[in-house]
Amino acid sequence: MLLKTIKYISAFSLSLTLFTCYAAESGAASADKQAGTTGLSPEQKLAQLSGKPTGTVIYKGANVFAGDMLTLLPDQAIIVTGERIRSIVPSADLDATLLAGAELIDVHGLFVLPGLIDSHVHHATHPNRLFAEGQLKRDLYAGITGVRDMAGDVRFLGDLSRQALINDIPAPDIYYASLVSGPDFFKDPRTVTSALGMQAGAAPWMYAVTDQTDLSLAVAQARGTGATGLKIYANLSGKLVRDLIAEARRQHFPVWTHLQVFPATPYDALGADSVSHVCMIARWAAQPEKDRYGYTTRTNYEGITADHPEIQRYIAALSQSGTSMDATLSVYATRAGAEPAADPKSHCTLQLAGAITRKMVLAGIPQIAGTDEIAAPDDPFPQLNQELEYLVRYAGLSAREAILAATGNAAKVLGKEHDMGTIAVGKYANLVFVKADPTRDIANLRSVEFTVKRGLRFLRSDYHHVPIPDSDD
Repeated sequence: MLLKTIKYISAFSLSLTLFTCYAAESGAASADKQAGTTGLSPEQKLAQLSGKPTGTVIYKGANVFAGDMLTLLPDQAIIVTGERIRSIVPSADLDATLLAGAELIDVHGLFVLPGLIDSHVHHATHPNRLFAEGQLKRDLYAGITGVRDMAGDVRFLGDLSRQALINDIPAPDIYYASLVSGPDFFKDPRTVTSALGMQAGAAPWMYAVTDQTDLSLAVAQARGTGATGLKIYANLSGKLVRDLIAEARRQHFPVWTHLQVFPATPYDALGADSVSHVCMIARWAAQPEKDRYGYTTRTNYEGITADHPEIQRYIAALSQSGTSMDATLSVYATRAGAEPAADPKSHCTLQLAGAITRKMVLAGIPQIAGTDEIAAPDDPFPQLNQELEYLVRYAGLSAREAILAATGNAAKVLGKEHDMGTIAVGKYANLVFVKADPTRDIANLRSVEFTVKRGLRFLRSDYHHVPIPDSDD
């Protein structure tokens, strides 16, 4: 046993030496990471090579929105060591012991909230490096420290995720889905570009399932792609949807679906961690006979309101299921216009989507903030800011409820609530510092001073927005 232990230690030392030599030869970014490693422990050297902070930083004088309910704690000192929050104490309690060896940053007057999470993005439907990195950089400098990518080419997403984690690119942490659907869905061009080099429907992240599929294997291979969760998308029976949810839960793998998968009913998706697109329940109420995903036939929304009996019945069921709602109000603003649509019969308006969402909030259904849309190329702020403002204006959420939708609630749906979503000791130092109180006015999130992601600081003043190219460029 001793000999085996010595061999393991020797192998690790050799691996670390080889890794250090490789890093020294791998370009300016790696060279920068190695600078100043003299005097560090092997663990600190490895952290620095991984792009992680190693020292202690104290943010003194902050007005902190802490815990699950975003309780405001004035004039606090947040002590961050490496990637994580070591302590939160009143600024008056800082003493020589706590200050020893730490970098002290005065943030008096600033408000601090947990790093924001956009729970519905698509950065790899048609992989494009300039597009994805532009979007991610804009996100990070606006206070977003995590995104949930709801299906695309996981090979591309995995590479972006790695670069974000080791800070080779300025980007939030990226959590992504592997997708399952019925076989006929994989004629959709988006699935083809997301699986280039392989057959859409046969790639483990773009996988066709039927009654004959080994669902335990389908879920296991989805996990094997590095994905954070399973996305159930389209053209599946109610039984298959229910069985996929049950299998994902058995394997402790987060599962996310459209509110309606077709031909399954909205009720078959209850029990997933989240369902997306609030107006799908309005479409179900208006067109219950629809049995395939897509827009080959138009839905007539005339006379459909949030008080429709079928919508109310679904809300009652959803409130008992434990499933969170990813409303994506931005989708309905884009399709129908922020003001009432010229042809409200053929579109779910933002007003209708907001009214249904408000009914869900009143029923106690947890909300998560996802966009599924992209801000204009020349907009220096990402779509999540607009989504949160829509949730307040059209769905009637308080500013605090909207922030929870983009922080604690979102972290739970990712299965990452032990590491992020709230400001608490032991969690990642994912923080947003803003000049004005965002619980008084959600638009104050645009007063961001700087973002901290896993202990690294990104000053808003360092961000110089360049129009972001289209994904097809």
